[in-house]
Amino acid sequence: MERQIILAIILSAMATAVMRTLPILLLSRFSLPGPVQRWLSFIPSAIMAAIIASELLSKPSLTSTGLSLSLIAAFAAAVSGILTRSLFITVLTGMTVYSGLRYWYGMG
Repeated sequence: MERQIILAIILSAMATAVMRTLPILLLSRFSLPGPVQRWLSFIPSAIMAAIIASELLSKPSLTSTGLSLSLIAAFAAAVSGILTRSLFITVLTGMTVYSGLRYWYGMG
């Protein structure tokens, strides 16, 4: 039984490695047109926006008055990110605002 588990882990790791490296190896041999490269450059931002939107909508941290602390913290983080262009300051602002609001409203 233990041998089967180890074999399953090794095969899963190999399949994951092949699925992640094969597209990179194949696409590195081709020169993609400019519009395709520009379109692909938006994918990381779109994925991050989808993850954040999903978290804000699925698990809102609401006060008794219906105020969304997560949405306020996300807005503050977005504003600080636009102004500073610093990932560290953006994350720090979001965490500080969220923690401060939870403390202020007695939720944590």
